[in-house]
Amino acid sequence: MTTPARKPELLGQTVVVIGGSAGIGMETARRARTEGAEVVLVGRDPGRLERAAGELGAQRTAAFDATDPAALATFFQDLQAPIDHVMVTAGGPSYGPLLGMSAAEVRDAISDHAVLELEVARNAVGRVRPGGSLVFMGGTGARRVSRGVLTMEVGDGVHGLVILK
Repeated sequence: MTTPARKPELLGQTVVVIGGSAGIGMETARRARTEGAEVVLVGRDPGRLERAAGELGAQRTAAFDATDPAALATFFQDLQAPIDHVMVTAGGPSYGPLLGMSAAEVRDAISDHAVLELEVARNAVGRVRPGGSLVFMGGTGARRVSRGVLTMEVGDGVHGLVILK
């Protein structure tokens, strides 16, 4: 007995991956394509972005720094069609000796991810179809945090500040 062919889960959907030219973002885009989605890749490095787009057959690319609110707003305004899902893997953890950081550096380390997520959500309103999703990823970049180091970790929608004594 043969099993009937399974319909791709994302057929006819569009997935935007901000941070999609490498790592988890690119692998997510690859999986979305396998499941029938059109993908739009966003990244800072135009060369790496174009290589990823060619490999995956991306519908569109956009090269800019996602932490730039004006560039992010322009990107969403310029999207031609409604989208179904947005995944953000852009931005990384901030590391540094806590006592050696200025108040501005600490403020930036704590707020960068939260502000990026807020700006993506603000700009995605009205562009993501009902039933769509916004997924925000974060991590520690496979680094071990040492004593006296501040890192901002984001994952599963939870923000945490880690200071090891």
